[in-house]
Amino acid sequence: MIYNKAISIALLSFLGKALASCTHASNLGYPCCKTCTVTFEDESGKWSVENNDWCGIDTSCNSNSNECWSLAEGYKCCSEGTPVALTDSKGKWGIENNDWCGIVTKADNGSCWAAAEGFKCCEGCEAIFTDGEKRWGVENDEWCGIIESKCQPKTTTRTKTTTKSKTTTKSKTTTTTTRSSNSSSTGTGNDPSSQTKPGWTPGNDQVLPGYLSTQGKYIVDEKGRKVKLAGISWFGGETTNLSPHGLWAKPLSHFIKILKDHGYNHIRYPWTNEMLFPGAKTQSVDSLQNPDLADLTPLEVMDAVIDACGKAGIKVYLDRHRPLSGGQSELWYIAKVDEEKWIEDWQFLAKRYKGNPTVIGADLHNEPHGTACWGCGETKRDWRLAAERCGNAIHEVNPDWLIIVEGNDHYGEEGWQKGEGYWWGGMLKGVKENPVRLKKQNKLVYSAHDYDKNVHLQDWFTVSNFPDNMPEIWDDKWGFIAKENIAPVLIGEFGSLLRDNKDVKWLQNLVSYMNKNDIHWTFWCLNPNSGDTEGILGYDWETVNTKKDGILDPGKAPKFLLK
Repeated sequence: MIYNKAISIALLSFLGKALASCTHASNLGYPCCKTCTVTFEDESGKWSVENNDWCGIDTSCNSNSNECWSLAEGYKCCSEGTPVALTDSKGKWGIENNDWCGIVTKADNGSCWAAAEGFKCCEGCEAIFTDGEKRWGVENDEWCGIIESKCQPKTTTRTKTTTKSKTTTKSKTTTTTTRSSNSSSTGTGNDPSSQTKPGWTPGNDQVLPGYLSTQGKYIVDEKGRKVKLAGISWFGGETTNLSPHGLWAKPLSHFIKILKDHGYNHIRYPWTNEMLFPGAKTQSVDSLQNPDLADLTPLEVMDAVIDACGKAGIKVYLDRHRPLSGGQSELWYIAKVDEEKWIEDWQFLAKRYKGNPTVIGADLHNEPHGTACWGCGETKRDWRLAAERCGNAIHEVNPDWLIIVEGNDHYGEEGWQKGEGYWWGGMLKGVKENPVRLKKQNKLVYSAHDYDKNVHLQDWFTVSNFPDNMPEIWDDKWGFIAKENIAPVLIGEFGSLLRDNKDVKWLQNLVSYMNKNDIHWTFWCLNPNSGDTEGILGYDWETVNTKKDGILDPGKAPKFLLK
C-alpha cells in the first residue's frame, strides 16, 4: 500500500536522529504524557495530568498543543522540521519515534478538540471530570471540553523533589467523578473518552477520501466524483458467535488480503443488538489464529475488523441484521429490543465511528417482511416511516453516514399478505408513491435483496423465456429507482450455489443489469457456510470459488470510481 511505502522512506530519513524525550519529567520520577495537552508549564518544561498523576510533555509535541490537530486522531504533532511522509484528507503526516505525527502548518489558536468526540467546547473553565488526558465540564446539561489555552490557572503550583520518591507531592488535584450521558445507555459509549474513531490510521482514506453522498442515482465522494460500491458481506456478527465467522480458522489479515486481492471495495458487517448487551462475549475466535482478538468483546472485534479494512483501503457499512442472534424478525423491533433501543444502539455506533472515513453507512434493518408494510401509515408496522425516524436520528449524531433502506416483501395492502410478493427486503415498488423522506436526502440509498432458485423456486424461474424475463422484473421491483434517477440503488444481498447453467445465467444477467444501470452491490457472501448460497470461499476458508468470483469481476470497482 502507498502509506506503507511512505513509512519505509520516512523511517530511513530518521536514522541517526536523536529521539525526542521528556527527561525533565523522568529525572523527577514522573512518566511521559501520552498526549500533548499542556496544563502547566514551569522552568523545567511542560506538564499535564494523566491517570491522576503528573506527566511530562514530550519535546516532540508542538509548542502549542492547541495547534496540534492530530491529537483528535490519537497522534502527537511532529517536531519542527519533520519531513512530510504522507498527505491525506486530515492533513500532512510525518514519522517520529516510529510513530505517526501530525505536521502543523497553521495555528488554530485554541480549537475545539472536543468536537472530534462529538461534543462542544466549554465557554467556561470549571472542570468536573478528568479522564486521564482531557478535562471536561458540563454546560446546558451537555458535556463540553475545556480549552486549556484559555483556562490555565494563573496560580497553579507543582511541588517536586529531585529524587524519585513515593512521597513526592503535587498541589494540583484532579477530579475523578464518574460521568454518564443522556445520549446513550449502551455499552461504554456513555462518556466522551469512549467516542473514539476505531480504525482511523493516517492514510486509510487515500483510496477514497472522506465521506459519500448522493446525486440522483449516483453515489459521489467529497470531490463530486461518481463512486461505485461493489463488495461482499462477511457474516457472523449477527449470530451467536457475535463475530465474523472464520476467525476460528484463519487470521483476520488473511480475509482482508483476499478481499483486497480480489477487488472487493467494501464489506457489509452484519450485527445484532445482542452484541451490545452487557457481558456479551464472542464464541469462536481462535486464540492461536487471532491472539489479539480472542479476549475482545464483540464490539471491540468490530473495531478491529474496521481498523484492518481501513488500513487496506476497504470501506465498511454496518447492517443491523436482527435484534437477537436467534433469527430474523419481520419488523424492526421485538419485545426485548423495542424501537427506542433499536435507534439508541444505532446512535451509539454512529457516535463511536464518527470521524472515521472507513465506516460509510448504516443498513437500518435486514429484510423487513410479513407484517412490515410500506406506506400504509400505521406507525407500528410501516417500515418506510420507521426508516425515516431512525435515519434522521442517526444523522443527529453523525451526519456523514449514508442511510441504507431496504424494501419489504410485498406491494399492496389487501390484507397485507395478499399483495404482490417478492423477496424479503427486495420489494421497493412502494417508493413510487411513498419515498423515504430524510432531512438529509442526499444521504439516502435504497437497497434490495435478490436471489436465485436455490433460495426459493419463484414463478419467474420456471417460464420459457427465463432469464430474458428478469430485466423487466427487476425494473418493476427496484430498478426503476435508478433508471428514473430518483436515488442510488444497492443490491445488498444476492448469491447463488451455481448448481447449473440456469444459476449461471441468472447471476451473469444480474451483474450485467447492475453494470448497465449504475447499480451498486454487496454479494452474499464471503463465508462458505451459508446453506442456500455458500460463498466466495470454500470450507477451508482459503480456496476462492473462481467461477463465482469471475462472474462478479466485470462489476467490481477496486478503486471505487466509476469507469
